[in-house]
Amino acid sequence: MRWPWQKQEEVRQSDGAYADAVLRAIEAEAAGTAADNAATGAVEAAAGALSRAFASAMVEGPAWAAEAVTGDFLALAGRDLIRRGESLHAIRMSGGMAKLIPCASWHWEGGHDPASWTVRATAYGPSSSTTWKLPASSVVFVRWGGDAGSPYLGKGPLRFAATTAKLGAMTQRSLADEAGGPVAQLLALPEDPAGTDEEGQDDPHARLKADIVSARGRAAFVASTADAWGEGRDAAPRRDWQAARLGPDPPAALVEASRDAFAATLAACGASVALFDDADGTAKREALRQWHMTCVRPLAGLVERELSRKLGADVRLKFDPYALDMVSRSQVVERLTRAGVALNVAMDAVGVES
Repeated sequence: MRWPWQKQEEVRQSDGAYADAVLRAIEAEAAGTAADNAATGAVEAAAGALSRAFASAMVEGPAWAAEAVTGDFLALAGRDLIRRGESLHAIRMSGGMAKLIPCASWHWEGGHDPASWTVRATAYGPSSSTTWKLPASSVVFVRWGGDAGSPYLGKGPLRFAATTAKLGAMTQRSLADEAGGPVAQLLALPEDPAGTDEEGQDDPHARLKADIVSARGRAAFVASTADAWGEGRDAAPRRDWQAARLGPDPPAALVEASRDAFAATLAACGASVALFDDADGTAKREALRQWHMTCVRPLAGLVERELSRKLGADVRLKFDPYALDMVSRSQVVERLTRAGVALNVAMDAVGVES
């Protein structure tokens, strides 16, 4: 029997797919075949660039709102959008001022209407954590993207392009394993260079080994192996002191695949590889302009609208106009004004504030 004031218990059964996925992940990690899809240079390049771009924005709005929207908040939001696909900050009051507290974990509840949602969000400190149960109106929640099946969850580029992210991670891991192998110079000797011989005598090559180890680029003089130290030419190696190198030797195809995955991962994150490679200045300026116009500013618009909605004030993020290709825009303004268009109208036409 259940009393009216008792909460209804919800029982959920699992078909075991989730448990199997977790088990496979643990087995892959133990076998050394797992790779973190976010632990690559391409992901950090995109996340770091967006984080720094957001942090450089000037916040326009009421003084109290501008103080709440700090550079730390913007930088973390930019990084989270790439790496996690979502970012959540709890709006808390402290000393009569609104503060945006970053949350590391959260769980949503509610119906199809976002106004009915509540979230259990947790913020962490060095020795303790704090958990709040808040309405959606009390948190700033931004997403890179999502789907209709789970509008309360953010999906980032690493999930939308999971195969590309995996390719980048696996090729980078293979190259790292290759580079992490032993590096040495192997010398062919007429007898086993062990510490002692069969009779337990001292190693006859001890001094030679010490000279090689301590050479560090200096010339070292050694005895010829032509007569195998008295054993005769039949026992001598075919070439005197032939050295063989032991060290990383990655296949060219693997290096090329890693390079392609780097560019593809950046593209999924909204950036061009020209921003990070050795492209010329013209290509970099165009890549910067496209990145700002197609990635930074649209995402900044999402953040602006969420901040304005949740803080109850008009909040705007203003960026340095350098990335807008001001030379080309100034030429358009000049031509428009020469044709009789008012200056303020011409500047508005190219997206520059008059």
